[in-house]
Amino acid sequence: MVKRTIKDKPIMIVTIVAIILIIIIGVTSKQRENITIVESWIGNILSPIQRVAYTGTSTIGDGIASIFQFRKTERENQELKAEIADLQEQLIETRLTRDELEELRGLKYALNYIEEDIQLQPIAANVIGKSPSNWFEVFTIDVGNNRSISKDSIVLASNGLVGRVYEVGGNWAKVISIVDNNSSVSFQILRDRNYQGIISGSITNELTGYLFDPMAEVVIGDKLVTSGLGIYPNGILIGEVIEVSKSSDQLLKTITVEPAVNFRKMNKVLVMTPNI
Repeated sequence: MVKRTIKDKPIMIVTIVAIILIIIIGVTSKQRENITIVESWIGNILSPIQRVAYTGTSTIGDGIASIFQFRKTERENQELKAEIADLQEQLIETRLTRDELEELRGLKYALNYIEEDIQLQPIAANVIGKSPSNWFEVFTIDVGNNRSISKDSIVLASNGLVGRVYEVGGNWAKVISIVDNNSSVSFQILRDRNYQGIISGSITNELTGYLFDPMAEVVIGDKLVTSGLGIYPNGILIGEVIEVSKSSDQLLKTITVEPAVNFRKMNKVLVMTPNI
């Protein structure tokens, strides 16, 4: 007779439990309305274990799904950011192109100031440098001898007179504007061209001047154009009178003029050169 040791008891218990489970599976493989007491007892024991196992599995599954969802969302966010950056870049380029086109169209209107019998060739130029102040008293453009630019070539913007070229290089030129304190322009009143005078720039970038005729009828709102005396052709818009007063000796009428050109912001100008 074979003797069973203490070590064999766990094996026997496992074997008995396995046999019981097989029997239960076989019995419960078909649908029944009632279950046995043993089945109910075993179900009571296994149900909490099953619930914990299911909850743990579900939690782990949800956690893994959340990780993958987070990574997917992060990747989509990065893609969206890249698309937004690309769209912003395209928008900036579109705006620059549109603004440049508008500036060029504006410069075309500047040609209306030049009379047809004056033989001048218009050259469009970009502003590439300026004086440190907020005003464009002196600035540099990207055309020079390479485009037949010469000293005293006149410079226009879409709204009117800018100034003149005073220094020229191979592919650049420097322009001094009419608001610089070293500039002066002879003018006439557009409403009545018999009234003429001279205006000059100042260190405060104001345009001020006087009329030759102390009896001249000049009022606020009068527009001034070049008179044709000096280097500037006749008829180029200079600005508008914003103040009228008498000089200290009461001999001349002095005026303050708001320039037609915005000398705080310029990107393109038109240089008029001799039509060779």
